[in-house]
Amino acid sequence: MISDKLYTLAFEYKRTKLWKKLSDTEMFAVRLPEDRIGYISVMGMAGGHCALGLYIGEEGLNSFRRMAKADWAAMNPFTFQEQFLQQNCLQCVFLGKDELSEEEKAGVKEYARSHGIRIAGKNAYPQFVRYQPGYYPWHIEEEREQEELCEALKAAIAMAGLLEERKPEELNLLAVGDNTREIPLLERQGETYHLGKAELPEVKPVSWPQPKTCNEIGIANLKKIKRVGIWECGIVQFPEPVQNKRNEAPVFPLVLLVAETESKYMLPISPVIHYEENSEELLNLMIESFLREEFCPMEIRVRDARTYAFVKIFCDKLKIKLSMEQELPVLSEVEYEFFRHFSMTEEEELREMLDTLGDALKTGEVELGQLPDELVEQLGVLMQQGALPKEIEERIEEIFHFEEKSGARLKKSDFKTVKGKLDLP
Repeated sequence: MISDKLYTLAFEYKRTKLWKKLSDTEMFAVRLPEDRIGYISVMGMAGGHCALGLYIGEEGLNSFRRMAKADWAAMNPFTFQEQFLQQNCLQCVFLGKDELSEEEKAGVKEYARSHGIRIAGKNAYPQFVRYQPGYYPWHIEEEREQEELCEALKAAIAMAGLLEERKPEELNLLAVGDNTREIPLLERQGETYHLGKAELPEVKPVSWPQPKTCNEIGIANLKKIKRVGIWECGIVQFPEPVQNKRNEAPVFPLVLLVAETESKYMLPISPVIHYEENSEELLNLMIESFLREEFCPMEIRVRDARTYAFVKIFCDKLKIKLSMEQELPVLSEVEYEFFRHFSMTEEEELREMLDTLGDALKTGEVELGQLPDELVEQLGVLMQQGALPKEIEERIEEIFHFEEKSGARLKKSDFKTVKGKLDLP
């Protein structure tokens, strides 16, 4: 439950309209309990996302720096999503009422009712969000996080008061970049704030997970398999999050895309969660998949440092040539098709599946008798229920020639093959 204190400070901060004076890169800091430093970014000057962000410690600051340096315009939607979700911060965001969950709306309305506040205007409702790398943005619940965000809002309100008399540059409020050495620091002394300086830690290069061990028996077995093909590899974030418990923040798994350049065959590998803590799990899944498919790579090409760090131990143990290249056309094609699938509606997926099936039957690549019983039964049931758009029903009828059978569900055993099509007996 959100405290009245946090709601009060959120509405007080909104009245300052601090985002009209500071851009999101003109940061200042606040000293938090336990002598930690919180770095504050005021968002909203561009007219879009209106929020106050609190990036705690060096880890939080580095996530802000990566966001600030990112070339957003050059990213595809899926790279954009992964980069955006690498933030490590707490945010007080202001949104329209319809953008909140029912629980959040109820909380704001109860606070407003009990304090005699009328909420009106654009982006008038506060929302309190935790951004954690690799996780879906989730509502703040912990008391400590609420207290930290309260400290940030108090400091922002104090900064707004200072800016009523002085300009941002007079307070050393400059855009934070790689060469920025210090920013203003607010330290609370009783009910007032002392203005000092916070030295920024140096920018450190990103350190990617690198498996330390792997399935040695699997490696030994791969050494016995003939080496074939050049394989292009890339680790990408799964486009949809998973959630084990209803009250936990959903997490985005990572998946390893591996494709052979000549055949464009994509190696089937399951996604993993919490890759940062357990990169060995994904490596062992890759080893198992190569063994199952009876392939051992002759060469592996990657396009980024993260994937290079991941596959290096694998390539070293098997003495496979490893290189990093900017352009990997087959991987790009596989990645596009992979993510296109997840952006399709159920209707679009079904239509594409039927088109592929129809073409395969027409060319003789697949025979009707080879189709899974479950597939034929499900399509028959959908036809009986009349749950499909007319266009899709016509396509199913064109392929299967279903006719309604009274009194029972349609099953594959109810049909016989006649001239390459399914008809009722």
